[in-house]
Amino acid sequence: MLSPTDFKAYYLEHRVPNPVNITLTQRQVVDGQWITDTLSQQNFRHFANKLNAKCFGSKFKRYGIKLSMFVVREQDQTHRHHIHCVIERPQHIPATDFILLAQNCWTSTRYGYQQSHFEFPTTELRELGWIDYCLKTRTKTEYSNCIDWSNSTCFELR
Repeated sequence: MLSPTDFKAYYLEHRVPNPVNITLTQRQVVDGQWITDTLSQQNFRHFANKLNAKCFGSKFKRYGIKLSMFVVREQDQTHRHHIHCVIERPQHIPATDFILLAQNCWTSTRYGYQQSHFEFPTTELRELGWIDYCLKTRTKTEYSNCIDWSNSTCFELR
């Protein structure tokens, strides 16, 4: 089994450029349906598609241009299901506009909840500290499934 150190090393080989550290909270129940890892993954994909379309317009669908992302799901017996991620901020979108755009895209999804946290890391130490925080073992029910590989686009060939 791979350790947090192994995952961190792999991430460092595929870093998200111009990163924004984000925590997205999720509704736990919608219309009587409890959130699961699969629903969380689908909900994040919907968010990512909306955000990419807003950032890149038709270039997203036509040419596959999209934001680089690193996505980690968390939940344990005492914590709400939520997501920690690192998302690339496009150079052509100011920081405050990007926060509003991402927040609006997130809350428009089925499980997106309004409580979110955004941070623009100002040092490499803060960027790496966030990755350590995302990969902590304490709040993962099954560590091997915590990284959302299908939505973590930073590992795709560019």
